[in-house]
Amino acid sequence: MSSRFAPFRPDRVTQGSLLLPRLRDRRWLSHMALLNAGGWLTVALVLSLEGLIAAELRNSPQAWWPSFGYSLAIFSIWMVLTPLLAFTVHRIEAQITAWPMRLLLYIAGWPIVCLLHVGLFALLFWNVYADSARMPTRGAFAIAMFVRNMDLDGFLYAGIVLGMIVWRRRTVQRIPPARSPGEPLAIRVRGGVRLIPLDTIDWIGAAGDYAELHVGTSVELVDESLSALAQRLPVDAFARIHRSTIIRRDRVAEIRSAGHGDAHIILSDGSILRLSRRFRSNLIDSRSRLTTGEVPVSERA
Repeated sequence: MSSRFAPFRPDRVTQGSLLLPRLRDRRWLSHMALLNAGGWLTVALVLSLEGLIAAELRNSPQAWWPSFGYSLAIFSIWMVLTPLLAFTVHRIEAQITAWPMRLLLYIAGWPIVCLLHVGLFALLFWNVYADSARMPTRGAFAIAMFVRNMDLDGFLYAGIVLGMIVWRRRTVQRIPPARSPGEPLAIRVRGGVRLIPLDTIDWIGAAGDYAELHVGTSVELVDESLSALAQRLPVDAFARIHRSTIIRRDRVAEIRSAGHGDAHIILSDGSILRLSRRFRSNLIDSRSRLTTGEVPVSERA
């Protein structure tokens, strides 16, 4: 390899850091925590009142505080599970484009979340609410709770999933695509929107649900997945070479075979990135600008 190229660095091929900007915002986290706690407290209060009224109508009045305490215990577990479930929905919506697969995952998640709910409840509150004669173990208590609360847990699970999907789609800002290589790319960053000239971008790497724009010596974290970003880039200027990498075509200096249909792409700044066999045709085919002699490219065995 020519001395003008930097040595191979595996860390430049990886997806990058899994940064989640909102999770570093303490004010946003505190607001979400208060909303979560307040929401489940309200649900516990409403259902306790409903049970109290129903008991009065059946002429079998019951004490308020034990009923409210039981409801509070039930929904305190949901308060713990809600952030985990919301984060999971966010990842599914961001990374899986086929709706049948998303639907399948959500259906499969229903019994898992229900089991987590009753399992945690049995672990924490078996000594308080279990009938030791009929349910002598936490396992027996959990099974009874699972059967008793399956419909309510399913309703709550569906509500959280649907609510998260609607919230995410409404809050994702729609940004128009860059129509030509000369137009800037509008990207979402923490605090607003920035315009990045397309001709300054060297390559783009995936970072979990986000993307990293490598612009010269700087890296911009974009609040958008790599797949969504790829749909807004002009195909004559950019090519996806890996499920985690997009490059600018005119930055390619050399292509070296890695065997089995894979290759290493060497950019003009010395970065070395992997070209996957799956995306090889995006860069090397009869229609590609790279085969017309516009940039110096060599492919060596």
